Formats: sequence, structure tokens, C-alpha cells
Amino acid sequence: MPTIVQHYDKKTGKTRVYESTPHYDPVTKQSRPKRKYLGTLDSETGELIPSSGRRGRTSSSRNVTTTEEGIASAKITDLQKTISEKEAEIASLQSEVEALKATIRSYEKVCASISNALGKAPCVQ
Repeated sequence: MPTIVQHYDKKTGKTRVYESTPHYDPVTKQSRPKRKYLGTLDSETGELIPSSGRRGRTSSSRNVTTTEEGIASAKITDLQKTISEKEAEIASLQSEVEALKATIRSYEKVCASISNALGKAPCVQ
């Protein structure tokens, strides 16, 4: 005897409707439901929106439309431009860091020579 079963999906917020008929499984010796998808419930009116009766997704949902492809390619171009700008900024900062390291090394040499000169100087008391 078939019954109507409603299943609410918390993730999508949709209620799906199935026709459930019991089926005896001799291996497990238990009754298992065989369900047939009927459609979804409209949340506002409570009416059943029937399924097309075909299995799987439609081919149009798999294919990306040309406008979406254009938007995606524009986003990719924009992101590539941003990446190249960031890489140029990184390169300039790295050269600045190298210049500052060279300056620090020269200051260290001057400090070392001053330290050596003071260490060799006679102490006045």
C-alpha cells in the first residue's frame, strides 16, 4: 500500500515529496521502503510542484551560459591583473629590503672599525 512521504531538507530549505511502497528484503528479513520522487512542495502555497519524471539533472543546468562565461573570463582577467600588480610590488619591496640590508652591513663595518679603534686606544684616567 503506497503512502506519501514528505522529507524536509534543512540544507536547502525545500520539502520533497515521495511515494513510498514497502518492500520485503529477504536477505535482511526486514521491510524496506521503495520511494518514487514526485516533486517538491511550494513553501508559500503548499502545492506540489511535480517533477519532470526524468532522472538526473537537465543538460542546461550542466552547461554554463555564455553570459556566465563572459563574467567568469572578466573576473579571471581582473584577478590576473591584480596578481601581476602584487608581484611587481613584491619585487620592488624585495629590492628595497636588499638595499637596506646593504646599508646595515656598511653601518656594521663602520661600527666594527670604531670599536676596534676604541679598543686599541689608550685609556685616560
